[in-house]
Amino acid sequence: MSLPLFSTLIRSLPSTFFLQGTSLPNYVASKCAAQQGFGNMAVSNAFGSNTFNILVGLGLPWTLYTAFGTHGAPYHGLRNEGILNSVLVMATVLVIFIIFMVASNAVMYRWHAFVFMALYTLFLVYAIGQVYLS
Repeated sequence: MSLPLFSTLIRSLPSTFFLQGTSLPNYVASKCAAQQGFGNMAVSNAFGSNTFNILVGLGLPWTLYTAFGTHGAPYHGLRNEGILNSVLVMATVLVIFIIFMVASNAVMYRWHAFVFMALYTLFLVYAIGQVYLS
């Protein structure tokens, strides 16, 4: 294993454990709800928790920093390195999900999971390729 790849893995481990710690309770709650027949609650928990994390976890610190750290001046230090591609991929996956839900009357089938796992794998290959091939 090359040294840059190894150092990247070592640096990413703490955030990986942190993310597992924040996602595991949501996973358990969604799994319990789904096993009890509350599929809508499980899906709502999955989307709602991530939406909350994005809005509060990203929005609140940026708002506080802009309000108090820059004294109300606009912040231009955020880099825009391919975020549009990620947003387009996320929107495409959301459209595919909506199409699946409408076509199957809101029933998830095992092959839906395989489609989404394949899409996620393709996105990971793309994202890793962007970092190491450019």
